[in-house]
Amino acid sequence: MKMLLRSIGLAVVHKIGMKIFDSESGRPLGRVLLIPWGGKVHVVGLERSVRPVFLLQTRLTYWKQDLGFTTHPPPDFPSLERSQKPGTTDSRQ
Repeated sequence: MKMLLRSIGLAVVHKIGMKIFDSESGRPLGRVLLIPWGGKVHVVGLERSVRPVFLLQTRLTYWKQDLGFTTHPPPDFPSLERSQKPGTTDSRQ
């Protein structure tokens, strides 16, 4: 029963929700419902994880900041399996 109500709720959010875009690439991320609650912004209805970023402003104001969303960048460290060749020892030991 819970899963049925959840899928119906997400279908409604995907139909009437606000469309958000990636602030760095401009690609659409999906339709969501944004709920500000207790100093936090809850993003309802998005299948991927996003992180909030402050957008650049033309005028410097401290009382109002524009907020955008972007996806997490890929990890910047190499894979251990690809960096170590067979027969070599690890230099960290």
